[in-house]
Parts: sequence; C-alpha cells; structure tokens
Amino acid sequence: MRIFAVAAIVLALMSSAVRADDLVVYGAGSLREAIGQIAMEFGHSHGLAVTTQFGPSGRMRERIEKGERADLFASADVGHARKLVEEGRASVMAVFVRNTVCLLSPAKFGATAETALDKLLAPGVRVGMSPPKVDPLGDYTERLFGLMDRLHPGGGAAMQARAVILDTPPGAPPPKSGDTDTDAILDGRVDASIVYCSSRDRYARLLPDATMVQFPPELQIGPEYGLAVLKDAQPAALLLALTILSPEGQKVMAKQGFRPVALPSD
Repeated sequence: MRIFAVAAIVLALMSSAVRADDLVVYGAGSLREAIGQIAMEFGHSHGLAVTTQFGPSGRMRERIEKGERADLFASADVGHARKLVEEGRASVMAVFVRNTVCLLSPAKFGATAETALDKLLAPGVRVGMSPPKVDPLGDYTERLFGLMDRLHPGGGAAMQARAVILDTPPGAPPPKSGDTDTDAILDGRVDASIVYCSSRDRYARLLPDATMVQFPPELQIGPEYGLAVLKDAQPAALLLALTILSPEGQKVMAKQGFRPVALPSD
C-alpha cells in the first residue's frame, strides 16, 4: 500500500503535467459497471480520456501478453494479475476487492438459500459455468464443486460432469441478451448457472423473474480480485489504482455488490 501513497503525493505535485493520452484499462467482465463508473469519474476529474475494455480475465491478460497496450489491469482473481508481474509486464499488484458466488435460476427451479444445494444435486440438473482457466469464475466454480463433494461425496463430481460450459469465444456472435448465462437459461440449455453475486442488479434487469441465491458459508470460496499497474504505464494509472483502493472507490465497489477490502472502520 505504501507505493500507492507515495504515488498519490508525487502525482498530486505533477497533476498539471499529466499526459493527455488515453488511459487504457482492461478488466474482468464482472467489473464492467463498477470499474466503468470509477474510470469515467476519474477521467472527468482529471481531464483525461479513459478507455475501458472488459472480458474474461484470462483472455484480457493474453491480449496484454500479445502486445496490446494497457495501463491498468483489473482481474477477477489474483493469479492473472500476478502472472503479469512475474513476467515483468506489470510493476505492482494488489488485492482490491472480493466477491461471492450465487446460483442464478428461473423462478420455476424453486431454489432458495435452504434448498439450492439439494436442487443442484438432483439427477439430471444442468448447471451452467464459465470456462476454467479462461475465466476465474470457472476456476471458482470448480472449487465450489469440490466443497460440495466433501459435503455430499460423489455429488459435486457428478454435478461437474454434467455442467455446461458457457462461453463466447472471440469472433463468435455476441449473446442475444448481452449475457451468456441469461441466454442459456432462456434457451433452456441449463436449469441454473453459477454467477457472481455482484451481478445481482444486472440479472434483475435481464431476468426479472429469476432468483439469485447466495451459497451458505460452508460453500463460500472467496473470490479475490487483483489490480496490476503495467510497466511503462502513464503516471495517472497509479493514481487511478489508488482511487479504486480509496474509500470513495471502495464505496462504489460495495454499491455494485462487491466486498470492499479497504474501507476504514468508522
């Protein structure tokens, strides 16, 4: 955290000299609303044009590795951000927010906090999940299946075996609804889907009759998000990273359904 504090002081002194180039932010798809809002407000406050692009963290990292320019990378896990640091492509990485996972399902599925696990374990139920390795949510879901298997030996493995991988690879037509999980539920390809709880407002718009149920504590897998400042990034990138970690930025994250990591205790 000290490096962010030092950066804030230096950038405050040189704010009038900040370059006018676009500040480029790559982020996980689940951060579209929260980071999008913070980046837009940051740009307005500092007279900068901030460009944001969002997608599965693994694919966004690969785009950076292939030479695409980004100043700041916000991943839905720590691993992808840390890899950029280990490769020498990023100068620093920090955990900046946490999330939880929920079960998204149509009302007819009948899932509640008390019945969600039994509903999923029922024979023939098809659950949608993000692709592991490409999207951290897929990795978190695999860990969720592992915890389910401990509670119900064989049940988690059986559920993973009949899970439906939901993905929109580069070049494929975009989802009709704008969301892959929503399309799969509406088309009847899955009975329910594993999603981030922070997406509650998004799914309330896309699937107003659906329910989102948070898994009980014994099935929580604690998604942690990593923020990396790329090498040769504009100086303002470090200030934007600090803004995301500031109380104001963390309040935006909390309002969007995330679990902040840097809010002061009142």
